[in-house]
Amino acid sequence: MRQKMVWFILGVLVGSLFVVSAYPTGREVQYGVPTVQKIAGNNYTAYILYSKEGLPLDPKVLKNRVQQLVEESAPKAKWHVYAVPELPKGSFITGYGIKVTQEGRVDILITARSATTPTKVKVETLRNELLEWSKKAPKFKPDVIPKGRIGVPRGWEVKTVDSNGNVKVYSGESEPYWHNFGRQELRYDDPPYGKLYAQFFMWGLWNDNNPSTETFACTKDEDGRGTYRATPGILLKNSGNSDYGKYWIRKMKIIHNWRVDPALNGHLGLMGPAGIIDKHSSVTVSVGPISYPLNVGGYKIYGDDADPKAIWTVDTMGTARLYTEASEHTVEVMVSSEGEVKESALHDGKWHPVVNVKLSAELSGNRNILPTDIHNIWTALTWYVKVG
Repeated sequence: MRQKMVWFILGVLVGSLFVVSAYPTGREVQYGVPTVQKIAGNNYTAYILYSKEGLPLDPKVLKNRVQQLVEESAPKAKWHVYAVPELPKGSFITGYGIKVTQEGRVDILITARSATTPTKVKVETLRNELLEWSKKAPKFKPDVIPKGRIGVPRGWEVKTVDSNGNVKVYSGESEPYWHNFGRQELRYDDPPYGKLYAQFFMWGLWNDNNPSTETFACTKDEDGRGTYRATPGILLKNSGNSDYGKYWIRKMKIIHNWRVDPALNGHLGLMGPAGIIDKHSSVTVSVGPISYPLNVGGYKIYGDDADPKAIWTVDTMGTARLYTEASEHTVEVMVSSEGEVKESALHDGKWHPVVNVKLSAELSGNRNILPTDIHNIWTALTWYVKVG
């Protein structure tokens, strides 16, 4: 099917979109007016957003606009979802792409970078990257039925009353299933230190016959996609990228925070891996709808349950805190977790942040046992849900 492309510019809001900020160098810049390109695909609608002038996108404006696009693209969907990035001061969003299906499922790609080198984005390169991505139809995993039945034991019933006084009665067991909401992908460049990359899939447990909570999972998928990785500047420099310098990875950390919105009273459920996973070990991770082997390379992983957060620390340092070979290569790990939130609060017809996924890395510009040149880089995504 030949795809249609429609261009429009958010000119009506121009007066409110120009916000002055500053790079670390003190140079003043302004946020760009987002140009939105709509691509009508087969069974989905895609939007790519960027500034024609190569300026950064305002996170608040982006958030509001994406909410509108998601709701307009799937007006009959009961569940709407999307994700927006959280970035350190002095960093900015360069581009945003989202594919939306009629049932409200999404596929998201976000590009961002630090403003260490205050140069404009190469607009044509960015646009082409987003455009090529938008033309590929999103692929969602089929519903997954977990083992066992859950619900209210035979002979018992549970009554609930929502904020409007509506009474619901639950009785009997049910066969729940995991519903795939889609993929979230974030690419973050922070020259001269390194790059961060996060890709994960969100699921919801439906038909669980539990009137008090909604359960979600943040995982990889069965095809091996879904990962968190950090690439050090030394590797990029040696590969010919002059924007990066001699920086080695000391640690990488991933955090899944299930209590972003206090009203939802989120809690951490299952997580994997947990405990200490030593170098060159292999473990099986079983969280939510998926189960997969995790092979650990030349580093250690510490998985900690700090409800409502799941925290994984990847340590590339060797004995006596000496740098290992892993410190100058890409460090990659697949982690997963479940979270539970308060159903009555989530089902109030408003947008709610459900989980915040944060990826960070500690890099050093020298390889001393006690280095003085240490830099922490990070990026994050917050996943939002609206029911009804």
